[in-house]
Amino acid sequence: MTTTDLYPYLIIIGSSILAATGWLLYQYRMQLQRTRELIQLNEDLAYDLPDFLRECWPILKKAGFLGFAWQLEWFGTKVTETHGLQTGQMLEKKFEVQEISLLVQMYRHKKGWEQRYFSNAQADSLFLLIRMNLWIKLGTVQRAFDQTAKMTVFLKHDVKNMVQLLSLSADQLQATQPGQEEKLLTSLRTAIPAVRDRAEHMLRALNDKPTKMNQPNLMQLPKLALEKILQQTASLYDLPVTILGEALVGMDKDQLLTIVDNLLGNYSTQARKKDKLRTELRIVIEVQDEKVATSIEDIHGAPFPWPERLFEPFWSEHGSGRGIGLYQARQQANAAGGDLAAIAAPDSPLRFILTLPANL
Repeated sequence: MTTTDLYPYLIIIGSSILAATGWLLYQYRMQLQRTRELIQLNEDLAYDLPDFLRECWPILKKAGFLGFAWQLEWFGTKVTETHGLQTGQMLEKKFEVQEISLLVQMYRHKKGWEQRYFSNAQADSLFLLIRMNLWIKLGTVQRAFDQTAKMTVFLKHDVKNMVQLLSLSADQLQATQPGQEEKLLTSLRTAIPAVRDRAEHMLRALNDKPTKMNQPNLMQLPKLALEKILQQTASLYDLPVTILGEALVGMDKDQLLTIVDNLLGNYSTQARKKDKLRTELRIVIEVQDEKVATSIEDIHGAPFPWPERLFEPFWSEHGSGRGIGLYQARQQANAAGGDLAAIAAPDSPLRFILTLPANL
């Protein structure tokens, strides 16, 4: 065989190499384009991890992934989403940083080493963006706490709650009609002592030096009638409420008032919206294994669209809110040996579950 006879084979081999190289370069450019789109999406969403996870699937689908699933625990609230098909080869990555944990699962085709290479690179880009968002969020929260002392933030929120209570009392005074003076006095006999209790609580918080929080000793704590405090606070906020059950809890009264004020204060804010149905609370108290489990929900409430945000510090559904109330309530519940969680079904009103130590 002469050199001339080899020319057709050399041409075929060279063409194949050029075609393969061109295809690989095309795939590489596509992968870079998808990465740029992910970066742009992340910037547009202000490096917000939950929103980024919700919005990134269309880009991943264009990148050739068959499916995408994630399970996020965001400051005590769990959220799960699944997109596409859960078939093929799975890439899995877990992130755990302080009060945030995330499990990401990505599904790709099993065949083609080059496809696996580019999908690995695409997945690594996504994981890098996720890790960056995690540290940005934690850094933002930490800086906020460093700049504004934690106690000061909480006290400002307590002051806001007190102003809200005083505002409600003022509204009642202005709305009182002749002949209703006795009803007003009855209301004020409840409201004024409660406001005084909260003012004294703030003074104690200002005067007391911070100490290390130890697990409470129930024998040294007062027995507090939970249903009475819930009923009193609901009356303060002018919230219709039905309370089923009763129980004694063993914890510091200031802590309990803080938790209940923050929970019912949120419902009071919602109730004052003009376009909302009248708020009507249903509270169920049950004793379970030396714990008091309390369920709180507005039976006319709408589903809550951001369940992972509920206990996130400095995030508020209302532009004027401080975004610290539910975070503070959960911290106080944990410090007392209990917990505060939320159940946010897509077709049901938001329901809080408050767990506190029973004092039997």
